[in-house]
Amino acid sequence: MPRDVGPIVVLCLLCAACATTRPVGAPPMTPDAANGQGIVTILGTPFYALFKATGCVLTTVVVVPSAALLAMTNRPDRAEQQAWLYDGLGRNCYGSYAMQPI
Repeated sequence: MPRDVGPIVVLCLLCAACATTRPVGAPPMTPDAANGQGIVTILGTPFYALFKATGCVLTTVVVVPSAALLAMTNRPDRAEQQAWLYDGLGRNCYGSYAMQPI
């Protein structure tokens, strides 16, 4: 293994170890289920981040022109419709891109 990769691997493993901790108040789990959850959390995070980023980009492609078109209208419910679009965009793009344990 090249020397430059070693610190990156250690950093990734440390981050993965943090991702496997369960939140306070989480429902009880068997040891096997907890181990399985840890594996899925670690290995699933790159997929989750990719899917979330893709969803964010696709949502942006739909929301930005839609909000601009709504801004040009004089509809009485325009502000509510724009707020609905903004809410969806915020939900899809903000927040953690790491898969959270249950």
